[in-house]
Amino acid sequence: MTRLFPMLIGILSLADIRVAVAQVDYPVPIIFDTDFVMPPSDDSMALMLALQSPEIEILGITTVAGNDSLERATSDVLRMLEIANQAGIAVYQGADMPLVHEKSDYAVRKYGNWYSNEAPPIPPGGFATKKAEDETAVSFIVRTVMSRPQQVTLVAIGPLTNIAQAIRAEPGFAKNVKQLVIMGGAVALLPDGAGNMTPNAEFNFWVDPEAAYVTLRSGIPIELSPLNVSRKSALTKAWYEKIVAVETPLTQLLRETLGHQFESEPDRAWLMYDQIAMASVIDPTLVTSERLYVDVDIDHGINYGVSVAGREIWPGAEGAQQINVQYELDWPRFIEMFVERVQKPVH
Repeated sequence: MTRLFPMLIGILSLADIRVAVAQVDYPVPIIFDTDFVMPPSDDSMALMLALQSPEIEILGITTVAGNDSLERATSDVLRMLEIANQAGIAVYQGADMPLVHEKSDYAVRKYGNWYSNEAPPIPPGGFATKKAEDETAVSFIVRTVMSRPQQVTLVAIGPLTNIAQAIRAEPGFAKNVKQLVIMGGAVALLPDGAGNMTPNAEFNFWVDPEAAYVTLRSGIPIELSPLNVSRKSALTKAWYEKIVAVETPLTQLLRETLGHQFESEPDRAWLMYDQIAMASVIDPTLVTSERLYVDVDIDHGINYGVSVAGREIWPGAEGAQQINVQYELDWPRFIEMFVERVQKPVH
């Protein structure tokens, strides 16, 4: 009997988890915060997944400088909405620079064009006729969350500048956000935790470390999707060919923008970053997470922008909050869902 009792407790605990997942209210209202660029950018494919998933209600899209300039993020996402026949979704322009981080020779050499003031390139099919709203991203985020307390999920897949500004703009904002899902960071405590911008820093956090610091310490319930879980993915040519086997406006866009990549590098496997963060909102059972304290180094030295995690608070991280950190992915179920959703007819 002593052996049976813990087993029963385990079974009951698993049952409770399944019930909790089953009782998620769909569709989930989200604000999609993005440093958007057309395919092969992961932001664009994450938006495809969100647009094609009935479990998601996009209340608005907010743009931020990151992968490229704010102007390109806005131009590209407006065009994507037209391609997807979703021009009714409003787009709001956000921060065009990080809170503190300045352009550097290293930033220019390494990756991203977040510091650019150049005019955006013409997106596939030409510039959108749809325009961004006059209201700012921060104003929209704050207004929407405060009008629907504990209802709105923020999905932030670029630098966290807009989110940090919203936190600072309204004292009651953080406690009224239902959940914040972030693609960002790299956790050395867990497997596959190296950085992709510096040896230990992930791109989104490195572009605006101060914004990540403010956001992670805000007390908002956070689900972090770091590089650790992204490295469990591999979009190969075989999976790409399955996606584009069905002709839709979205698969045609992927064929035009991603096809030549696989023609020139047929053995390449693309990691999927923002797509996993978005998928975890649609189906939380696709990922496995651990509760960790996570903080960000904002000292302007060799560890600038590095996310640091621990199972207990350590000296210097007394203000760090405990959040969910994804580290494992059910790749077969994820990629099958991604292919099925992107292939669906646009409405």
